[in-house]
Amino acid sequence: MAQKYYHARLMPAQTVIDSLEFARAARQLRGSVPVTMLTRLHDCLHGSDGEVQYVVTGGRDPQRRLMLKVDISGNLSLQCQRCLGALDYSLELSSALLLVRPGEDVSEYAEDPDAPDCIEASEELDVTSLVEDEILLSLPFAPRHPENTCRNEANAGERIADARSPFSKLVELKHSRQKQ
Repeated sequence: MAQKYYHARLMPAQTVIDSLEFARAARQLRGSVPVTMLTRLHDCLHGSDGEVQYVVTGGRDPQRRLMLKVDISGNLSLQCQRCLGALDYSLELSSALLLVRPGEDVSEYAEDPDAPDCIEASEELDVTSLVEDEILLSLPFAPRHPENTCRNEANAGERIADARSPFSKLVELKHSRQKQ
């Protein structure tokens, strides 16, 4: 019995909602997802420890349109693009997502800078995928430590000063031949 419990904790059941019904009923869903379950995120990460917490709330916007509000928090270990080391990244997201019916024209929202993002309404919306999508959209394009704080960057100046040019021997040889 202990094995089944352990397995269930590592592989939580998929959480699926009917997004329109969820929004109409103004429901709220709270949960957490282990970072290891967010597989599309793994290429951006240095490590996959920890979990992210989420709250999905259904409701209506001021124009009475159905929408979902998604709040996500947690800590990720991104990979610094400068030194390839671990970069602690605090995640605090809040997104308002307007639910649109399949095939609905959303061009009217594209031109309004204040319009919320739109997602297609679904009878089987996978909440974990939604959370992962929102995280992926929020990540910096090229995450990196602040200037001069990378693990290898602090000693880089010393290494460069100490390193000899691969052509330094040729220069010495040229100078020694000219003296002869």
